[in-house]
Parts: sequence; C-alpha cells; structure tokens
Amino acid sequence: MQQLSVSYPKSALNADHLTGLAHLLQRGPKPGERAPEAEVVDAGRVTSLFPYLYNPDGHTTGWALLCFDGRSADAQLPLRAAIEAVAPWRTVRPRLVLAGPVFVAGEAPVLSDLDGKAHGAYGLEGQPALVLVRPDGHIAFRGSADHTEQLTAYCVRVFGDASAGVSARYSNLKC
Repeated sequence: MQQLSVSYPKSALNADHLTGLAHLLQRGPKPGERAPEAEVVDAGRVTSLFPYLYNPDGHTTGWALLCFDGRSADAQLPLRAAIEAVAPWRTVRPRLVLAGPVFVAGEAPVLSDLDGKAHGAYGLEGQPALVLVRPDGHIAFRGSADHTEQLTAYCVRVFGDASAGVSARYSNLKC
C-alpha cells in the first residue's frame, strides 16, 4: 500500500501543458503522480483501465498514451493527429478514452467512458486532452489534444529523434 503514495513531482520526465482557469478548478493527477484507476468499457464489457496502462499491448510493458475526447465532437481530428504523431515511437501505445460518440483511429483500442468515470478521475471533464503514462504507472505528460506538437517535442526529448536507430531512442532518458 505504501507504493501507492509514491510520486515524482520534480522528475525530469514530467511535462504539464494543461493550463487555464478551467483546468485549475478541476482536480486531477499531475505529472509525476500515479495514474488513477477508472472503470471503462471495452467491446461491450466493463473493465479496468489498469491493463491498458501496465500491459499496453497485451504482451509487454510500454508507455500508454491516453487520448481523452472530453465529450467534444471536435476532438476526433486532434486525437487522430496525436496517435499519428507518436506512431514512430513503438514504445508509446495509444488508447482512445471516449465519453462521446465512438470513432476508430488506426489500431488504438477504443475504451468507452460514457459515464465519465475515467475523465473525472483524470480531471478532464469537458477537455480533450492527452495523458502519457510511464511504464511504472506514473503520469509523464499532460497536454491539450489541440497541441500535438508539444507531445511530439516531449517524445523527441525523452526517446530521441524518431528517425534515429533504436539504440539512440533511450539515450536521452533520465529518471
């Protein structure tokens, strides 16, 4: 139980790009804090969000990119752009968390959040946002879905240039 209270608020891996008064009024975990559990629906069955964080492809660990739609009909294009932006980094595995209408974006699993439990747990009601979760279950990055360039810059900083070889991808990683 003690491990649940561990956080890394000053980690060099943290990047928070969610700003504004609306965000300040909403409570949600910040980068460096543990990603919260939430109930979601996958293919008609109620499940936990944790398997999509800790074992994102069903076989290995990796970084999970949670793409929240914030119940916004305008979120579809930016979320698809975010998924395309992280495609060069194979360790980053996107998941759509949709409180609004379901749509498909490549091979990313679609997790339904019609009751808003996941959006609420992350403090993202009414806000399309991107949350990158490290393999150890801590949030590394938060940003608006409309600014995928911030996510791309983060990935370049942490994983290295996507056009570089695999051996160079982790050279910038410092916990």
